[in-house]
Amino acid sequence: MKFAIVDIETTGGSNKSRGITEIGIVVTDGTQILERWTSFVNPFEPIPSRITALTGISDDMVEDAPGFEDLAEDVAKLLGDCVFVAHNVGFDYAFIRGHFEAIGHSWQRPKLCTVRLARKAFPGMPRYGLGALCDARGITHVDRHRAMGDAEATAELFHQIYDSERGQTAISEALKRGTREHWMPQHVKASEFDVLPDEPGVYWFLDGQGKPLYIGMSVKLQQRVRSHFSGTTASRKRQTLLRDMHSLKHELSGSKWMAAVMEDVRIRAHWPPLNRAQKQPKSYRTVVHYTDRRGRSRLAIRTQASSRDAVRTFHSEATARAWLHAQAREHQLIPELLGLGAWTENDPIDVETHEVHFKKAFESWRNVASGWFVEAGRSPDERGIIAVREGHVRGYGFVEADDVAGQLNTHEKQGALRNLSAGLHPVAPSSTLDARLREELLNNRTWVEAL
Repeated sequence: MKFAIVDIETTGGSNKSRGITEIGIVVTDGTQILERWTSFVNPFEPIPSRITALTGISDDMVEDAPGFEDLAEDVAKLLGDCVFVAHNVGFDYAFIRGHFEAIGHSWQRPKLCTVRLARKAFPGMPRYGLGALCDARGITHVDRHRAMGDAEATAELFHQIYDSERGQTAISEALKRGTREHWMPQHVKASEFDVLPDEPGVYWFLDGQGKPLYIGMSVKLQQRVRSHFSGTTASRKRQTLLRDMHSLKHELSGSKWMAAVMEDVRIRAHWPPLNRAQKQPKSYRTVVHYTDRRGRSRLAIRTQASSRDAVRTFHSEATARAWLHAQAREHQLIPELLGLGAWTENDPIDVETHEVHFKKAFESWRNVASGWFVEAGRSPDERGIIAVREGHVRGYGFVEADDVAGQLNTHEKQGALRNLSAGLHPVAPSSTLDARLREELLNNRTWVEAL
């Protein structure tokens, strides 16, 4: 069996067809080196100054170097019949595979991570970074943060692992088990992934101090968590997780809607650095009211970052238009004045009738929803409650199923729901939840409107 010890240097970029600035490959049989190969790679993008300061590789050094497509045949030949080995293998493997896919080549090899192998072969070490391991194991490590220098040091580390009884066992078990451990960040135990259920909930990616790097939600937790690492892209987010993530945890929610509420509350409480979408202003489709120059009452769809002054707020234009169509039919309004095009019925509505109907409809729109979503719980004997007051999610939590059993559209049961609401976790107003709430009110059958 042959092993290809690989190290790459990159621009830190996220484009699949760019990013690599240097590749170093050392082919070994586990005891002796069989072949060495290295090359600069033109990433066709500027190298950030911080990367140049770390690696010493500048734009001038790669300007005349071949692009990855020109080197792909040589790289594929070197790696072709080898096990792919790297220190933190997920990072290097993702870049190499992503670059192959960017030029239309499907590429895949079994892989091993010397970080994980070293943990098992040499337990009890204070740190398992390449530099720390080389210092502790007496390995010569020249040209640190250069591809061939790091590849040769990793090859010597691999030889020591291969030469140990624990290391042989770890290598054998890893190859038999497949690659699950190797697509995960190097510091995260496989057991933390194993306990993830494929049920609705919220997941947390945590750094070495236990602070959240990223918070997400899914109806299938294990599948969603794996998707962050099992692809081939080399995004900055993925690179950060591979480098900095040390553990993960999860919370069950019982339903997708409850998971969305819990996720929003937790993101706004912690503002994890990788939750960029929530930190940046979001654009929503809002339905707004205005009076035109001829004094006619109109509705229109606008794109804006806040739901302030909106008649209704939606995540997409399609759902906003569907709501407008429904209002035109229900209240007998002129579609053209709702931005929906010409009237197609046999008996078009005149403007005077539209104005009378519009005033009545507007009053009904102002009577925003109050009530509860009574969702599935985290277990059969539990229910999740999402409390809504005056068009905003105001609380969430879990109660005993018996407390909300039976017909909920009675004054007695709704009195019980109000009492239960006092013990729910409070939720501050959120434009994200406001937009999602509109869709849930239209489609979620667990909704119980307050009497």
